[in-house]
Amino acid sequence: MDSIIFHSKEFEMRGARVPEFKLQAGNLIRIYVPNFGNEHLPLGYDLAIELAKRFQDQNTDILWAKNYRKSSLYEFIIPLTVKSYLLNKMKIDLATANRIVSEVGVKLSDRFERLDFTNQKALIVKANFEKSNSILLDYYRVEAMGIEFLESVVNSEIEKGKAAIAFDRLEYVVEHEP
Repeated sequence: MDSIIFHSKEFEMRGARVPEFKLQAGNLIRIYVPNFGNEHLPLGYDLAIELAKRFQDQNTDILWAKNYRKSSLYEFIIPLTVKSYLLNKMKIDLATANRIVSEVGVKLSDRFERLDFTNQKALIVKANFEKSNSILLDYYRVEAMGIEFLESVVNSEIEKGKAAIAFDRLEYVVEHEP
């Protein structure tokens, strides 16, 4: 039996119940987050962030594939390229960066902020999987046309024996996960 990367006992957070689960290599656990709680209080993405922080606090080896935000005035003056994001921000070597961009279908010279959100997210996911065998990610803000592509990126890493916990909106739950 594969070793357990992460184990979470059942708990409730802001009125939403998360069942017990165990994350093992080669598994993707998808947690569907309701948009509203018991008293019609908004949950959604905010709850997904709280869950990601909670899980990361329990196991710091699980990287959180956060959406990228400009962090300095310098980035407003000199826009971030895909190359500078992967090499400088994510500390990925050039050969790996070349492989990632070919798999995602972008160029190293592309401006990061001009990529559509799905490609940004795919780069973030691939870079985090290069640094860790297990990550936390969310599918929020990924458009309908891009979800299949992002899922294929994640699934290709899962097939390599990596693992992820992903958050998505409850209304997108499917009866049988692929």
